[in-house]
Amino acid sequence: GSVVVRSIVQGLLARGDRVWVVCSDDENARKFAETGATVVRPPLWFRPINPFDAVPFLYLTGLCLKEKFNLVATHTSKGGFIGRMAARIAGVPHIVHHAHGFSFNKVLGPVSHKVFVQLERLAARAGDFIISVNDEHRSMAIRLGVEAPSRICTVHNGVDLRPHLEADGRKARRELGFKDSDLLVGSVGRLAPQKGFVHLVRAMPLLLAELPAAQLILVGEGPLQAELEAEARQSGVGDHIHFLGFRRDVPELLAACDVFALPSLWEGLSISLLEALAAGRPIVATDIDGNREAIEDGKTALMVPAADPAALAAAVMVVLTNPRLAATLGHNARQSAQERFSYERMVAQNLAVYDRVVAAGRRRRLDAVVPPKAYDSLQIDN
Repeated sequence: GSVVVRSIVQGLLARGDRVWVVCSDDENARKFAETGATVVRPPLWFRPINPFDAVPFLYLTGLCLKEKFNLVATHTSKGGFIGRMAARIAGVPHIVHHAHGFSFNKVLGPVSHKVFVQLERLAARAGDFIISVNDEHRSMAIRLGVEAPSRICTVHNGVDLRPHLEADGRKARRELGFKDSDLLVGSVGRLAPQKGFVHLVRAMPLLLAELPAAQLILVGEGPLQAELEAEARQSGVGDHIHFLGFRRDVPELLAACDVFALPSLWEGLSISLLEALAAGRPIVATDIDGNREAIEDGKTALMVPAADPAALAAAVMVVLTNPRLAATLGHNARQSAQERFSYERMVAQNLAVYDRVVAAGRRRRLDAVVPPKAYDSLQIDN
């Protein structure tokens, strides 16, 4: 999410807009400050919902009143709820929410699902427009009554292709200490339940039983790291699973991999998946919303059921033992990234939606202004 937001911020600044960014952690605050945006840190902002959320809500309301923003764009479920409510109370004339994945898309019980649907409906009433990152989530939001069809469109995420075209995978493999004969499986993401890494860890004993040279690198940090490390040790595959933590050389690490695996349980439109496409890696990914919109089974990836270690292991094995298939998948993956998921295309289309929403005015019908599939219908040069 932060990569997408930073890209949009840079696009706004490049055309001369003044931009404020509200964020809660030191690393993102530093990165946004480097773009030239004004960065503010609300007090007592924590990731989970908690009783102190009234404090950042009041802070954001005051900020909107003071700065008199022309448009507020919100991201994440919690940020989208608090931000839209604060902006509406402060009288901000245009409010757009980026739905990287709706809260009700998570694996929830029926009661929790209904509660989150109601919260999303309430937040949508406070805003003017929603940008979804995939068509399936847009359709679901309409079906559940979160937003009217004329007030929600799809703009796909995008990535900068250049670093992946220039990345040196052989050098990265040497620096990590892998041999040329090692079969390297890679995955990138936050070590959190959503990403399904436990199923990838559980797939490794099955994979190693057939391919003893297999190695797995996990790039990213998160609350499940200790649990995943324990799972790897208890399964007897700890020496074959490498937790690399946060890294700045993701393009090089992807280039080093023989196959990229994404075991997510739910996604909006995964940036790491798009980066793997840009890197020209053969991909094994779960058959879930978001992933289905980025990849095609048998053409740019092999898709498997979610939460199925055996299916993951089998698909990875197919790729690693079929060089011709791996090369075809990788070639098609990079071509797809170049045609559909470029950074420039994503930024231009998001900014075009902002401009059209502002031009349409508060609560005017927008179906003739912003097309449902903005990524297809907004004719913008890459």
